[in-house]
Amino acid sequence: MRKPVFPRIFLLVLIYGALFAVLVMIQFAKQGGFTQKVGNLVVTGQYRLPGENDPPKAPNEYFLDGDAHVFFGGIDFSMIRGNDGHSLSLIREDETKEETLPERMIISGNSVLFVFPGGTELGFSTQYTGGSLGMQISAVFSEDVTGVELPFKPLRKSGIRNAGDGQFIVTADRVNYTFDRLPMDADTRMILIRAGEDPVSYGVIAERKTFSPGDFILPQAQTAAAYDEVLTRWRDQNFSLWNRTVSDQNNEDLVVAFGEEALVRGTYKAAVAAVSPVFLGGRERTYESSVYLGNLDQAYRSLANREREKLARLSRQINEKSLEFLKETRVFEYFAVRGHISFFDAASDLVRTIDPATLALDLTPGILEGYVDWKAFRSTGDNPFERLVDQACFVVSESLRRSSTTAGNGSSAPVDRVFSFYGSQGDTEFNLRLGRALLDYTNVSAQAAPHDGQNSSWAGIGRSLILSALSMGDASGAVNAGLVLSETGEISESTKSSALTSARLYRILSPGDLYPRALAIGATVNSIWTWTAAQAVSASQENNVMDIVVNFPAGEAHYMIVRGVRPFAKIQLYGMDFRTDPQFERYDSSGWSYIPQEQTLILKMKHRTQEEHVRIFY
Repeated sequence: MRKPVFPRIFLLVLIYGALFAVLVMIQFAKQGGFTQKVGNLVVTGQYRLPGENDPPKAPNEYFLDGDAHVFFGGIDFSMIRGNDGHSLSLIREDETKEETLPERMIISGNSVLFVFPGGTELGFSTQYTGGSLGMQISAVFSEDVTGVELPFKPLRKSGIRNAGDGQFIVTADRVNYTFDRLPMDADTRMILIRAGEDPVSYGVIAERKTFSPGDFILPQAQTAAAYDEVLTRWRDQNFSLWNRTVSDQNNEDLVVAFGEEALVRGTYKAAVAAVSPVFLGGRERTYESSVYLGNLDQAYRSLANREREKLARLSRQINEKSLEFLKETRVFEYFAVRGHISFFDAASDLVRTIDPATLALDLTPGILEGYVDWKAFRSTGDNPFERLVDQACFVVSESLRRSSTTAGNGSSAPVDRVFSFYGSQGDTEFNLRLGRALLDYTNVSAQAAPHDGQNSSWAGIGRSLILSALSMGDASGAVNAGLVLSETGEISESTKSSALTSARLYRILSPGDLYPRALAIGATVNSIWTWTAAQAVSASQENNVMDIVVNFPAGEAHYMIVRGVRPFAKIQLYGMDFRTDPQFERYDSSGWSYIPQEQTLILKMKHRTQEEHVRIFY
């Protein structure tokens, strides 16, 4: 028996109708209510389709219609227009108020920005500070607006109470939150944000162990003067050792450390003459020592190969979205000096994705160094490390241990030492790098806040980490690379680890201005840099002449490898034309050679005066 046709047709119509409805819903999905998680914030509101007069949308920008809400820490921060006057209002210069609603929303990482008619902006962002989650509310006002009133209300399961001294505490899910200052009126449930004031901060009241920085600052690290005295004594002792042994050593770290110290002490010629013939003719010699010893024809090849290998490794890590690149010492300085701007920017974008709550100890030196390098090379830009440094310091504070132990130099006297540990394991080289990074970070931070006691404390901890490592030195100044923390909190050196020589320690400590390093030669001459031991190198270009100014002790010979130099017509040294000579290093005079395929200039300059000029004519 045949089934009726009409019910089957009706069923097909229903199915097609449902599919059509779904397609319409998808087509207009952005014209309706939404709930979106932005980092630790929850944002709700109503989308609308762009109108004819709306400006083009930026990435992650949405047009809004009606109320919008941001939920965090048990509070609903409400951008609404209420019937009872409980509305978001812009405050004009004459103190009149205008109720308004956001017309656009822009999402970026862990932050969301609302734009109001006329251009006023209200931003919400979350970050971890000192191990605790917090939110900041900031505003950028249009010309005629001086403030904003933002309504708020606790969620149903949240409570708010006055804790005295003007502090209000919100309890949500058994966690207490509070504002860092009193920008709110608890009776009217309004937050007042004024132009020129700091952003409003609201976050978790941390239940944490008290961290007392003074517990981890050694007596000899209390002041910079006391620390410098110990460091000077250590350098004197090791220079004496290097002076006695350099003629028998085939170690580039030692040769380079000895060369810089000799320059500082005025014994440079004797130091160069004392270098072992075994080292001069051996495979241990690379571009690093070429600034003192020459052999530039081989050195520039060594440098070029090393640069290609390092850039390939860093490029791979960045492309794979790996944060391993932060384990490379001063990686942002590396990119900036060499003019690798695309890598600098890509690495910065990766840093912006870091969740502070997941920040691991092994990345903290890279975070602190990155903060310093951004201040040096992108001083006017938005520093992506700014939101991470507090959490980095918190992570370091959790890792610090102090113990009294027997000195490793044959003495039976107990010595206090401070180290950073990951569980029960510690790494001497990591602690030296961390100590150096803390000193650099506090030096930069002190320029903005010279009376900040936290800077002074962290500088003392940085000095303590360095002096603790140096105090482990044996008769040759070498220290064990590994550290062990016992269950009872005692610190000892690992007997299974390799040793770090005193010259290696010297290198890690980023010594003075006469140590071999890469330097950019000037902002006006992009992507040209030099491998040098000069105290300073600068450059300027006028018309077709580039003038490179080099500072090095007068009466001494200085070798340089300059990368990124495009083909030129001639070079002047001492104000005179100098012709190229591939054999220039054999002579007791200045000279140069150029490798066009590498765009590399190799140069020997006998300094008649401390400041000499190298003029390149294009």
